[in-house]
Amino acid sequence: MAELGIRLSAVAGMVQNGNCIADIGCDHAFVSIALVQNGIAKRMIACDINKGPLEHAKDHIHMCELDDLIETRLCDGLSGIRPGECDGGIIAGMGGPLGLEILYKGREVMKDWQQVILQLQSKLPLVRFVLKEWGFETVFENMVFEDGKFYPMMRLKVPKKDFYELEIADFDAYLDEMEKKLSVQPSEDVCNYTYGELLIANHSPILLAFLGKEEERLLSVAEKLEEGNMQRLNEINAQMDTLMMAKWKLEGC
Repeated sequence: MAELGIRLSAVAGMVQNGNCIADIGCDHAFVSIALVQNGIAKRMIACDINKGPLEHAKDHIHMCELDDLIETRLCDGLSGIRPGECDGGIIAGMGGPLGLEILYKGREVMKDWQQVILQLQSKLPLVRFVLKEWGFETVFENMVFEDGKFYPMMRLKVPKKDFYELEIADFDAYLDEMEKKLSVQPSEDVCNYTYGELLIANHSPILLAFLGKEEERLLSVAEKLEEGNMQRLNEINAQMDTLMMAKWKLEGC
């Protein structure tokens, strides 16, 4: 079995000991295998919506002689997990809105979970804001760099109530409303939602490197803007203000 790369090793490293962990979007089940082999999880349920990757996952599990400890399920999000079956879950390698929708649709099976590991790849400010609105508590954050990309991730405690009674008729419209609410939050809160309060507080060197790259990108975009595009320039300036606040905090000023 090939060793996990930097991103997947970091995801596996976020997981605390559990009896049964659901690995949603498991791909080839490398994380599930590593968690069982290292005694972090007693059992795993490896889920994927795509049949091809799940067949590869079954092959890898069989090669490691872990068929009795890792079960594979073809399902959309948490739809293949029953209430009380797991005590934690991993949702990694997908976009932020999709990850949030998986949590929302699967909320009934999460009531007794002790942990959720998220490694989502877009709309992170919105993700962090919505998670807080839903009552999730972020207990640990990490960021790693692999193959030219930055990957933030977090471990969460699940809400005790309210979230499970939440009813959303149109999830896309709901996220649009949440983005509007996020846009009028105090600047310090926007900074924390954008870059991760715990990453900032812990002076993450990877986050500092990311801020440097992001600063270069924003300056480049601003230089290329056509004259008179004040709306976009104002957006860039607001993003730069948020970035500089995070950088100021990270550098301990």
